[in-house]
Amino acid sequence: MKKLYPIILLVLAAWTVASCVYDYDPQIEGEGGYLVVEGNLVIGDYSEISTGWSWSLVDTTQDAERWKILASNKMHVEASNGTRYENLYGTYTPTLGRFDLRNADPSLEYRLVIENTKGTYATVWTKPLSPGTIDSLSFRISDDEERLEILVATHGDSETGSYYRWSVSETWEYNADVYAEYKYDVESGEVVPQPYEENLYHCWTGFRRPDILLGSTTDLREDRLIDYELYTVSKHDERISVLYAADVLQMRIPEEAWRYWQMMKRNSSDVGGLFSPEPSELRGNIVCETHPQELVLGYVGVMSVATQRLYIDNSKIHFYRSIRPALPDADTLNTRDQYKEAYSLFKLPTQDVLNLEGLSEIWLGYAWYPSDCVDCRRRGGTKTKPEGWPNTDL
Repeated sequence: MKKLYPIILLVLAAWTVASCVYDYDPQIEGEGGYLVVEGNLVIGDYSEISTGWSWSLVDTTQDAERWKILASNKMHVEASNGTRYENLYGTYTPTLGRFDLRNADPSLEYRLVIENTKGTYATVWTKPLSPGTIDSLSFRISDDEERLEILVATHGDSETGSYYRWSVSETWEYNADVYAEYKYDVESGEVVPQPYEENLYHCWTGFRRPDILLGSTTDLREDRLIDYELYTVSKHDERISVLYAADVLQMRIPEEAWRYWQMMKRNSSDVGGLFSPEPSELRGNIVCETHPQELVLGYVGVMSVATQRLYIDNSKIHFYRSIRPALPDADTLNTRDQYKEAYSLFKLPTQDVLNLEGLSEIWLGYAWYPSDCVDCRRRGGTKTKPEGWPNTDL
């Protein structure tokens, strides 16, 4: 959202200069910027809320003033029976909220309340919709055999159809380019065997997909989606190189939320073009009770969720095709001075280099490669295996 107004203003300014016809006065209102609120209140789970500030290029308000407002944030969640849920982060992280709604009653209405030096902001009272039922998660290879299509089958109980939104958290296992049987011991200056449990070959990483994933059954005869495509993954994507997991969270949302997220999705696809929605068109469900005319950006849903996990094992489908650069030639080293110099150049020992002559083997040294090829952590992952990960022998 922060990028929207600056991009529009820069394009319009460039257009004016290039045409040399007349001066353009954008007449931007809302100087001082807009409060931005993101997140959802998930009944039956922990919920995360974040706040920020969005402003235009003509804004003269100082950054310090904006952060002063955000730093004064106090958040809580209210239930229609008077129950109040406090921010577990307290005042230490005023721009973030975390709420324990695990025991919240789904039959009640809820709202988020934010108080700061500018006023009191609150979402409209909302009762969570049932999330529907995820019947299955699956995948198929695209017709051009270039992508995996991730599919969901789901159904609800609405006679008029439902609006669905999904959130996906991805986790995947990947490997380094070279397995290291040895490691360099800095204290002794020697190359020593590396225990398997200390290997740098297997890593895990993941993130939440930023896609706005939406679906609707309002135009269908039945509140049901069969093999509905959520997103795709390229056959060259390292995420599916070993073992990939997608945790899909499904929620049913009201029509007004659907319209909001449809506009957000269209806006993100337009990348701030001249005909992208303006902030005034992206008004969500958050109101400044102190100054009702003030624009607030964001939509905080109140929802129950259904979840399911999908695994894709490349050892079974053999679909991944690597496009990583070819390995560089290894250095064959066999003296302590060589080891020390190579280690200082961010190289690591891997395996023995042998010269086979007849029935005998002559040891030549150890093969040293750049650490990027040996240590899987250099590509952003960690050695911490996710809880419950299927590959139990790692």
